[in-house]
Amino acid sequence: MNLTINKFLKGDITYYKILGVKENASNNELRKAFCKLSIELHPDTTSLELEEAKKKFQKVLEAYENLNNSNLRKIYDEKLRLNLKKSNKDNIHVLNNFIMDSNNQQLVGNRRPFSNGEMFSLFLLITIIFISLLFAILIASFTGKEIESVPTWLLR
Repeated sequence: MNLTINKFLKGDITYYKILGVKENASNNELRKAFCKLSIELHPDTTSLELEEAKKKFQKVLEAYENLNNSNLRKIYDEKLRLNLKKSNKDNIHVLNNFIMDSNNQQLVGNRRPFSNGEMFSLFLLITIIFISLLFAILIASFTGKEIESVPTWLLR
């Protein structure tokens, strides 16, 4: 993966070229380009071979994830400009979709944190599961059934 980032940064292939947008493209333009390419290249909807489709789709997805995140886009643009000026300097290490700047050793993730609505939804989901289990135990105890800890097929 480090090799692909270096290739992107040296100007051979950039994330912008992969998505087919200009360097000053807005997030809306990025999203439209990603949607168009994802429909064309998704392994389930393309006529390309499965492995080739997967590789191309992953490149498009990687480009979109890095350009759609404003922090990663700033870092990418800065590194792209630096590498255009100094093509022999390589100070980026990539580890599983995380970009590590070797100058300050800070990890910048490309995933956003959960929003308040998502956290509330998770809370509701856990609460509903817990209440459902509690009701199941209560209904079983009121109908006179015992909770069997040993399966009946083992009792023979």
